[in-house]
Amino acid sequence: MRAVALTAAPPELELAEVADPSPAADEVLLSVAACGICGSDLHVAAIIAAPGTILGHEIAGVVAGLGADVDPAQWRIGQPVAARPMGGCGVCPWCTGGRPDHCTTFQLAGLDRPGGFAEQVCLPARELWALPTSLTGADQALVEPLAVARRGLRRAGLQVGETIAVIGAGPVGLAVVAWARALGAGPIVVSDPSASRRGLALQLGADTVVDPTTADLAVATLEATGVLPSVVFECSGRPEQIGKAMDQVGVDGRVTVLGVCISDVTIFPFTGLSKELDLRFSLYYGREDFTDTINAIEAGTLDPRAMVTETVDLVGLPARFAELGRNPDGGKVVVLP
Repeated sequence: MRAVALTAAPPELELAEVADPSPAADEVLLSVAACGICGSDLHVAAIIAAPGTILGHEIAGVVAGLGADVDPAQWRIGQPVAARPMGGCGVCPWCTGGRPDHCTTFQLAGLDRPGGFAEQVCLPARELWALPTSLTGADQALVEPLAVARRGLRRAGLQVGETIAVIGAGPVGLAVVAWARALGAGPIVVSDPSASRRGLALQLGADTVVDPTTADLAVATLEATGVLPSVVFECSGRPEQIGKAMDQVGVDGRVTVLGVCISDVTIFPFTGLSKELDLRFSLYYGREDFTDTINAIEAGTLDPRAMVTETVDLVGLPARFAELGRNPDGGKVVVLP
């Protein structure tokens, strides 16, 4: 089959012919329908992943084959599904509790095992969710990043009617906006230097957008809402923004970090002490976050379609991936193999 893999000079990618995958006993073979490009793909390609790695973890596909132990009554050939792209031993307390990301044998598709930048991929059957007919094409790849956002809002303890601010309107920040609006939060203020991303934030439910190169988020939030935000979501992955989020949130507020930051961070602890803040971090997702996301899309309370701004095929992926590494502006780019 065709796949796009890291070359011997990461983060460069190349189109290659690789062996067709075959599902293990507890796995399902998927024909990849759509796979989003995540900012973390850019990070791991440059720093962590080994040459030959097939990236891509925002996977949706169609069931194409079943492992020997997979119940055909549960998953039928041709069924569209979204994948939680992880696996563990399946029997430890973390796995049975729905959190295989803490299992000692944890594997992430697109890093520890082949991912979705390919025509086919194998994943554990227990990590699949049936997709509603209302979600088609590139939009199917949005389930995974929306589940990331749902987890972040759960970690933040978001309440109906709370004023929130979002730093960074990349795909994760946009997913936070969409989910926050669906859950009844607001007003929602979003800060991003990109005019196009600010426009997408407004489409997905933001009430006010701010250009941080010309305005201060806290001042803009006060002017727009009359109060400082009770929750700030840091979604940019820039190390200096965690301290800035602490500056900009209100007394007794919560700062929740979803942006992947791989640099050391310096904060001023007295800011947290004086406001009695909670600083929380959110990574990955529970099973309930995938279920909530798919149910909300099916019910029509969550409409994320504006997030997708571009699609690319496997042939065009290496060049587009390199360009994103230099300039990650815009919304979600989705690979359609």
